[in-house]
Amino acid sequence: MLMVHHADAERHRAHDRESQVNRLDKALDGAGARDWIVVDMKNDWKVIYPFELE
Repeated sequence: MLMVHHADAERHRAHDRESQVNRLDKALDGAGARDWIVVDMKNDWKVIYPFELE
């Protein structure tokens, strides 16, 4: 399983442990126990949208 952690509020709507909507605390806590790969948009992706390259 791959879980995309939307943690980059500057480039995309953030969904994190402290988010008002779509909190990910349970998912992030359970990811390790389920051997899920967590990809962090802020730290793992250089580009989210193609227009960022312009």
